[in-house]
Amino acid sequence: MSDMHPDPTPATAGAPAPVMLAEYSRYDGAQAAVDRLSDEGFPVRHVSIVWSRLRRVEYVTGRRTWLTAARDGALSGLWFGSFLGLLLALFVDLDEGASELGVIITYALVGAVIGAIFVVVQHLALRGRRDFNTQGRLDAESYEVWVSPDHMAEASRILGVPSSRPMDPVPSGR
Repeated sequence: MSDMHPDPTPATAGAPAPVMLAEYSRYDGAQAAVDRLSDEGFPVRHVSIVWSRLRRVEYVTGRRTWLTAARDGALSGLWFGSFLGLLLALFVDLDEGASELGVIITYALVGAVIGAIFVVVQHLALRGRRDFNTQGRLDAESYEVWVSPDHMAEASRILGVPSSRPMDPVPSGR
């Protein structure tokens, strides 16, 4: 396959290469187009949504101090410790007088302390080179709807697309 065509899945291996039906600048546009095809009874197993020109976007969510690092580490450790404590309480025979809830709480607290210490040490080791928190998201410049050539005419009719071309805004018709 060329770089311009999505790779065929095992279910479509040997079938003709799919062709682009429409292009959208937002994912929800491509999703709405496929949803419309599905609503009209189109066999959507012959459709693909291709993300083109991928990029990762990091949104800065705030300043990172040793206190916020400790908080984040403690929360992560709390969840991990709770999980380990729950597994231990469920699958290991405990001594007389030991309660399952006590084991879970103990592991949660120990996990929170270890997590806080670990993340604070990690933050301090960076020496101010990354004093901010981010939340990352995978994004694309465009989202293309591809369809097998055998079904192109029907898909074009349903979406009202005469040929492969950009389709913003989302086609309506409900």
